[in-house]
Amino acid sequence: MICRINANIMANQQSIEIIRCSGLDTGIAFLSDPLISHETLVADVTPNRHAELFCHRHQTDQLMVLSGSLDLVILQNRQFQLIRLKQKDRTWVRIPPRIPHAAIVRGDQAATVVNAVLRHGPVDPRDYQPRPIPRALIPQWQALQSLDAANRSCAGAPVHPTAGWG
Repeated sequence: MICRINANIMANQQSIEIIRCSGLDTGIAFLSDPLISHETLVADVTPNRHAELFCHRHQTDQLMVLSGSLDLVILQNRQFQLIRLKQKDRTWVRIPPRIPHAAIVRGDQAATVVNAVLRHGPVDPRDYQPRPIPRALIPQWQALQSLDAANRSCAGAPVHPTAGWG
């Protein structure tokens, strides 16, 4: 099952893809089918209420939460969208190059995330430096930062309903 959130970035049609992870649940372990990638990274994202926005020029991020939960914030079409990812959902989010995004962990425990990275060119050091929030979107960004974990609204921005998938 693939759901697409359309994004028109720099006159190129690019889509955020939300993909239900397939695999085998043995009751003791979940063995997932692999995604094609150039490298795989595992990171612990610490609780944070003041996330930073990043944008990769030549990299597709393919993210899934292994433990815990986080809110993935996507900037597209001059508005923020929220994708809530939880361990039990077993959902991949594919973020193509040039789409600004951030991760917010709202609970007390870190979220462990896997990123199956696809490279489309050389690594650019600017990709790992925070991007400024556009002035017109600062109120929406500040509202996103202050949401609590139970709140499903996103300061007027759409929330992708991954809850209930698994």
